[in-house]
Amino acid sequence: MPCATRGATSRRLPSPSSTASVNRPSSPLHKRHGQTREVTFYDRPEHAELRRQVARFVEREVEPNAAAWDEAGFVPREVLRRMGALGWLGLTVPAADGGAGADRVTNVVFQEALARCTSGGFVVTVLVHTDMADPHLVQAGSDAQKRRWLPKMLSGELISAIAVTEADAGSDASALQTRAVVDDAGFALSGSKSIVSNGPHADFATVFAVVQGPEGTPAGVTAFLVDAETPGYLRARDHTCMGFTGFQGELAFDNVRLGEENVLGQVGAGFPMALAWINGNRVRTAAMTVGVARRALARSAGYAARRQQFGQPIASFQAIQLKLADMATELYAAELMVERTAAMLDQGLDIRKEGAMTKLFCSEMVNRAAYEAIQVHGGIGCLAETGIERIYRMVRIFTILEGTSEMQRVTIAGRLMRELAR
Repeated sequence: MPCATRGATSRRLPSPSSTASVNRPSSPLHKRHGQTREVTFYDRPEHAELRRQVARFVEREVEPNAAAWDEAGFVPREVLRRMGALGWLGLTVPAADGGAGADRVTNVVFQEALARCTSGGFVVTVLVHTDMADPHLVQAGSDAQKRRWLPKMLSGELISAIAVTEADAGSDASALQTRAVVDDAGFALSGSKSIVSNGPHADFATVFAVVQGPEGTPAGVTAFLVDAETPGYLRARDHTCMGFTGFQGELAFDNVRLGEENVLGQVGAGFPMALAWINGNRVRTAAMTVGVARRALARSAGYAARRQQFGQPIASFQAIQLKLADMATELYAAELMVERTAAMLDQGLDIRKEGAMTKLFCSEMVNRAAYEAIQVHGGIGCLAETGIERIYRMVRIFTILEGTSEMQRVTIAGRLMRELAR
């Protein structure tokens, strides 16, 4: 496995300014030297190398252990440290902060390639860390906060979590009940977070809470960086989550003492911070679905070519061919949606509608792909050793993460009506 320092990786990957050259259409497959290689609409030469490296890492390091990691609910830190050494835990982090300074299109190439594995827990562990925690700290963190947390985040020494969702605050994030009460000593954080990705294993969490003044007046939602070793920080319980057992948990905060140094950004600015990143998170989720669907299709096509029934491969039967054709067509559309929306993000465009469209289509596409993968495999697809049933369990949550399909449709319709009213 090739290994490179983050500095070497930053020289190899594009800078955000290179997005001006992304508008280069090409066919989805390209023949070169007698071999078929993947080419996407926004493809650049460095993307092929990144895909190759990530694919080799997934096949050598992840897939042989995928079932065991998901059963244990834990990804060994050494695996994450190896990813840190390759520079993959800070692709979009600016070079000045120790990252590679890559753009969003390059990042979705990485996300999609990583998600081709069959361990949902591994993918969540990495991408929550790199695409939810990293950006908040990079964009809003003080120099002191970056010095404390960022180097070890990029190296894989520390794992982070984002704690927003509560029992009564899911789609309605404005209903948060976790409070940070202001007093003479700083803040006293109390409350609980119900579904926290990386919660069981994170070394620290970015916790969103409502700041309450001395007279009880709310001062707005605020983000706090909270070390897991702080007294009163409790890993209340681990969740048995469909497809992600052990990687989701509940956190509780019992009068956790915090100071100004724990405030991420400004007091009262937490809600706009979360909203600013939700579109990027939707694109990230969609990129994950493309990777998972690609593996489901590859497994299904390979099995159909090998499986013999009635004296011939089942791939020769039209019923199977139609399933594979539909899976491939929807995958192609999803991939283009992800990369185009990521390119719009790089250009600083408003993607509230397009981000919702992309996340909606891709999350429902991958559920259809997983269903058809089971159908192609038949009974054997329901056996754990095939990995297909893990994919089937893993994809269900994608229509819920970063806003349910119903919320996406409401967003799309709302943006559409505003546009038509102009």
